Amino acid sequence: MDSYTENITSISEANTRKQYIDPLLEKTGWLEKYIKEEVNSVKSNFKNKDFIYFNGSIERGVDRFIDYVLLDEDYTPLAIIEAKRFSKDPDIGRIQSRSYAQDIESQINYKVPIFLTNGQKWVLIDEYGIERKVSGPFSQSDLKRRRDLYKNRKDPRGVKLNTHIVDRARSVQIVRKLSEHFAECHRTALIEMATGTGKTRVAMALIDLLIKSNVVRNVLFIADRVALVRQAKDNGFKKYFTEPVADLRNGFNDNSRLYVTTVQTLMQGKETRLFEKFSPGFFDLIVFDEAHRSIYDRNNLIYQYFDCIKIGLTATPRERETQSTFDLFGKATAEYSYDEAVRDGVLVPYFAHIISTKVLNEGIKQENLDKFLKNHLRRQKVDPDELELTGSQFDRVFMDDKTNALIIKSFMEHCYKSDEGKPAKSIFFCASRNHAKHMKKVFGELFPKFSDEVQVITSNMARSDDEVERFKKQSNPRIALSVGMLDTGVDIPEICNLVFVKPVYSPIRFWQMLGRGTRNLQACKHKDWLPSGKKNDFLIFDFMIGGHSNIEFHELERGKGTGVPNDVLTTIFNNRVALLDKDLTSEQKELITGKIRVTMDELNEEFFLVREKASIISRIKNSDDLEGFVDPLIEEISPLMITQFGSNSKVSSFILKSEKLFECILDRDKEKIDKIRREVVFMISNVMEKDNLQVISEKKPQLIRARQSEFWEDLTFEDVEFLVIEVAPLMKYFEPTGNGIIDIPVADVITDWKKFEKEVQEDEELKRLLERNESVRKLKEGQGINSGELLDLERELSSLKPEITIEYIQKQQNIDFLQFLRDIIGLSRDDDPRMIIEKRFNDYIVENVHYTSRQVEFLMLLKKVFSERKHIEMKDLGGPPFEDENPLDLFSYEELVGIVDKCNEIRMC
Repeated sequence: MDSYTENITSISEANTRKQYIDPLLEKTGWLEKYIKEEVNSVKSNFKNKDFIYFNGSIERGVDRFIDYVLLDEDYTPLAIIEAKRFSKDPDIGRIQSRSYAQDIESQINYKVPIFLTNGQKWVLIDEYGIERKVSGPFSQSDLKRRRDLYKNRKDPRGVKLNTHIVDRARSVQIVRKLSEHFAECHRTALIEMATGTGKTRVAMALIDLLIKSNVVRNVLFIADRVALVRQAKDNGFKKYFTEPVADLRNGFNDNSRLYVTTVQTLMQGKETRLFEKFSPGFFDLIVFDEAHRSIYDRNNLIYQYFDCIKIGLTATPRERETQSTFDLFGKATAEYSYDEAVRDGVLVPYFAHIISTKVLNEGIKQENLDKFLKNHLRRQKVDPDELELTGSQFDRVFMDDKTNALIIKSFMEHCYKSDEGKPAKSIFFCASRNHAKHMKKVFGELFPKFSDEVQVITSNMARSDDEVERFKKQSNPRIALSVGMLDTGVDIPEICNLVFVKPVYSPIRFWQMLGRGTRNLQACKHKDWLPSGKKNDFLIFDFMIGGHSNIEFHELERGKGTGVPNDVLTTIFNNRVALLDKDLTSEQKELITGKIRVTMDELNEEFFLVREKASIISRIKNSDDLEGFVDPLIEEISPLMITQFGSNSKVSSFILKSEKLFECILDRDKEKIDKIRREVVFMISNVMEKDNLQVISEKKPQLIRARQSEFWEDLTFEDVEFLVIEVAPLMKYFEPTGNGIIDIPVADVITDWKKFEKEVQEDEELKRLLERNESVRKLKEGQGINSGELLDLERELSSLKPEITIEYIQKQQNIDFLQFLRDIIGLSRDDDPRMIIEKRFNDYIVENVHYTSRQVEFLMLLKKVFSERKHIEMKDLGGPPFEDENPLDLFSYEELVGIVDKCNEIRMC
């Protein structure tokens, strides 16, 4: 036996108490008068606080003595401790401690928790009989609070969910699923939700529900990034709770109920870390927002120290999660993946470009990066803070002028732009502060006119939050060169371009970065910052550094979005050039070539991109005939349109729309002319409402002329130019409305569907039917029609043209049937008809928050099916895809009949 083993085996139970247990109780705040030792559990009157102690004699077979009884200030029992000597397993006291606890419970009519300990190891058996290792005894106030929670606990499944916090069906389902999980007394949960799907709000709704259920009272929200803490505090607790929120970054505080902090703050302290100033039982719930893998607490000391319900929040996809996450929280309790959110329209897809060039890749090969630099780059795998590199190794990789010029030129050529030609909101993820400053310098040299639109945002800059707010709320700046600050926790829905100019190895960090671009159009407040006022996807520019591609490393697909359209100014120029290949009259040709020449004259010849094309520009300008330069105009001159800034986006969009009429006139496409006419007239009417403005009232005759039907009969190129010269400049006063006709496609593609639509519109019998049909009248008047009326209309239409069925239109023509009806009767609306159904179902689920997670899941499946079929009957619930869901196990027959009726009553338009 070695000396250590001999020493510990010689420690008696009495010395174990004196040396280990008593000091720990004192440290936890216990006063001696509330600690009773050697209490007779059989003969004491716990109800009347009359305690009988061991006096040296024992009545065998009767007396039982409790090592410690921990009392409330009124001397009622809060917990018991069964102590064993230091060398023994505390588990051997389990049976006798249960007997002691039952003796007490029989008198006071509630359960008391049991601590088993040998001074070094502590085990808790709580009021529910759940056993677990804990880091030490709880304070008096914590045991009292937990007793009160236990005595007043409600079933979380029966507590109403706060729909002010979560108002999406999927969020309601997730919170309900989690409430069911914790109703079963589980102690951990993992919530995996893509960034932008409402993870923080789900956490807040769950906290609210668990507080109302008396499952928890003291709550801590931990993150390892200041931005996430600020988000939880300002957009979470302060927004949805009336109680004050204690931010532990401002100092220790044990007088609150709601807390936020960073991992770093909790780990501060020399002799005693901040988290150790709390009793292990102080918090009832801790939410770890990506904080469970923080470099600041690699051994998960915080997780191990506190005994409470623990919830992990992560945006990292399941397949990219680390085993350590599952070891802490188990498998995901609730999931809402990025792909699911994209399918639901909650988020938008990405379109990824991996950009590899000789300068970037061959000039800086992976094997040429020395070990020092590689190791620093890979530190991101564990380090969530900004990566700050110094030295010549860094400079060679990230501070090369040619490299950064190439990155910037490539970005400016291909990025999403708003209609005035500026890049849409964009974030460059730079490798360091010096790198960000260097990128700004190169931006200024290449695009001096645009220099003020590019700003460095790093945490070391004075009042850096001011620049974040400007980037978020103002048009300028458009491009943020960021190091760490914009990776996460900053919600700017209008972001359309993400640029990676450094390797990112951490999947957590990468998915947080990617989440900056995923917000959908509905979340955007500033549509004029977006390309053509739309946000269907966002772009990722992944510049390979030393052979590393972030897209490939994190196993993303290269393209998920719709692709990169040209910006409006480039599209206008290209459309004009394309007309040169058409059979134009001399007057038409003169008008179009004049426009092209004006655009070329406006190019800044001192700008380096323009200067590089000086030779071809000179040749084109000096030529009398531009028809021979169509290819150079598209290939050489068109890319220079990115240098043209300053046009009003609404004016540019109107010009693009109007000039599409040139081709329509040449093609004699009356149908398309009529479609554009309706859109133009709508916009003119909108502007005419501002006739209190002098500039509008002065142009009223021109606006009235352009709105009259006579103007659109036998439309000419000169009429189109009238729209461009006289009307377009006034479009800066146009104010889009929710139902406005603002569809500005970047490219017109005449598909088989368009031919089919044209056939339908030209069918005389169908025309007569549409003119007299009551359901069509309701659609035109915006009243909407229900499922039965839609089916009746489908039957009438298909009797004249058999292809006009919901199934054929939606599957073969790939368009929603309601949208098809809108198109053939001349209704133009921005919204997707399916969103009406989505909203009705969402409202129904939110109204019925008592539904279980399985019931909500069934309703979401029903929504998907109804959205496709536009009709549902009771018999359908017995077939695919419902049969596996066993609807009658979820709802009564009467409830299902009511749900089916509600579906078919939805008024669709």
